[in-house]
Amino acid sequence: MTATIPDQHDFSGDSESASTDPSNSLWTVACLIAAVLITALAIWPIIDTGRAALDLVWRPSGDWAVLTLRVEDVGRHTPLVGPYSRFGWNHPGPLMYWILALPYHFFGDRPEAILTAAATLNALTVAALSAVAWRRGRLPLVALTMAATAVLIHGFGPAMIRDPWNPFITLLPLALTIFLVWSVIEGDYWMWPVLAFVASFELQSHIGYLPMLILLAGAIAVITWKRKAFATLVPSSVRLRWWIVGISSAVLVGCWIPVVIDQFAGTGNLGAITGYFLSPGDRSAGFGTALHVAADQLQFPAAPWLGRSEVAGLDGALLGSGLVSLFVPVAAMAAALWLAVRARTYAAMRFQLVVIALALGGVLATARVIGPLFDWVVRWWWVIAALWWLSIAWVLISVAWKLLPNLKAEKIATGVLAVAATVVALTALGPVIDAASTTPPPSPSTGIVLNEFLEETLSALEGSGPLLVVTTGSVRGDYGDALRLQLERAGIEVVAESNMVSHLGPERSEENRNPVGTLWIVSADEIAQFQADPTMTFIGGWDPLTPEQRARYFVDEALLQDQLIAAGRVDLAEALTNGSGGVDAEAKDLDGVDPTLVDLVESVRRKGDPVAVFLGPARS
Repeated sequence: MTATIPDQHDFSGDSESASTDPSNSLWTVACLIAAVLITALAIWPIIDTGRAALDLVWRPSGDWAVLTLRVEDVGRHTPLVGPYSRFGWNHPGPLMYWILALPYHFFGDRPEAILTAAATLNALTVAALSAVAWRRGRLPLVALTMAATAVLIHGFGPAMIRDPWNPFITLLPLALTIFLVWSVIEGDYWMWPVLAFVASFELQSHIGYLPMLILLAGAIAVITWKRKAFATLVPSSVRLRWWIVGISSAVLVGCWIPVVIDQFAGTGNLGAITGYFLSPGDRSAGFGTALHVAADQLQFPAAPWLGRSEVAGLDGALLGSGLVSLFVPVAAMAAALWLAVRARTYAAMRFQLVVIALALGGVLATARVIGPLFDWVVRWWWVIAALWWLSIAWVLISVAWKLLPNLKAEKIATGVLAVAATVVALTALGPVIDAASTTPPPSPSTGIVLNEFLEETLSALEGSGPLLVVTTGSVRGDYGDALRLQLERAGIEVVAESNMVSHLGPERSEENRNPVGTLWIVSADEIAQFQADPTMTFIGGWDPLTPEQRARYFVDEALLQDQLIAAGRVDLAEALTNGSGGVDAEAKDLDGVDPTLVDLVESVRRKGDPVAVFLGPARS
């Protein structure tokens, strides 16, 4: 029979060891009130930014338009898969859509409410994080955790903490996952269902978290095995054990049954993900790059999550720092581990081990990234870094509290820590609160242009559909996504192109919807070609120039094209008509090219390419 180690707590003020003295009961109540107040302080800017979002007038575009459309699908074309990936498959599951749908509908079923829904989810996550911190370390750990969370929120800024995009909406739940993993290791078996749900949300919303979750599962197994404490993972009572196992299993089945249904009776998305990662494809970032990124992110105090700009190349991809930068964070973690063992603060030490497992998983996840390592791709490092230093600080606090001579000294130290955490939180969150009402929504410029022709487009198309929406010319796909959302909100069904099914859902594929026409979003010089096509009907458009200014621009553009072609730069001549860049940087020094004409043409181009909407016949 394997012996078990009883659950150990590092604080004498825990409920298990608290005295029956009424003064201690009052102290516990006072600590609880202080913990609630500090938590409310951390949550307030999230709530404030969510509230401010409802005052916006926003036309979501790009990923945000697709996300809003899929959230609106819940209950009618309920998604069975997660957000789309640029590699042609979707992230595993729909939990993100399903969870956001509840506050989205509550706050008014309008695009701005998707930002409020994201803020609501983040606020609830912080509250849950504080509750687990209270369970593990009472007011001292709540104070430390909320101070670290406040600094993270300061780094995120008001835009990110209400952003529903899956690289961002999963960040604070990652911190909650770590605390839940630590808690079940410490014997809080009743947190298994919550851990199952939060971990499922993370993995379904972003497949990049898979290496981290695998290593966290390994940490639970290894730490528990070393403690010979497997029995503490579940209740000793057989009846209660069945309840915990049953509820946890029900949560997992409920979370993952949509994924299974899709695999065998839908798009087969899980198989597509598996095939993609098992087949040789584009080169991944690799462990060298991942370690350099980790070295840059884990620095202290010159760390990105504390406000320092990240080191990036000309293409915007992260470069990281030299591996020597890993010495301080690794040495600090190792020293804290040694101190925890010497002082027998084993619970704090196990928290460190869980965080180390997360960081190793972060290195592995970063190494597997395909394509440039833009900051948003691996933003999880901000959370990992915050937890890294939080775990070290918790060891120091745990050891210091053990050295306090009596309960009175512990109370004084706890009060000082709570006040210090409050000051840190206030300092960090003040700018976020101040900027809440003035922070624009994601990608507002596309919506501003869309507003110029949206009403006339919807009016002209009223009662029609389904329509295939296609973008061409210099316009980004953002315009197409924005218009698709507005069409569907107006009751006009859209049809997904073959390469857009993962974006818009299989119910919008041409197999399920037969388009009666094609709605073209055209820009720049291609507008003239569509105007000359007798099969196309002009619906509406936007141009930063008057017709006279546009006519004069065409003359200047044609003259500059001739000069560029004569100088042997056909590519730059084509860039003038397709919206590409590089003309102003490369054309001025060419023989025979008038630099004044380059400046004139480029000054007009910087105002934006014209956009027009045409209705044409259905494409065969």
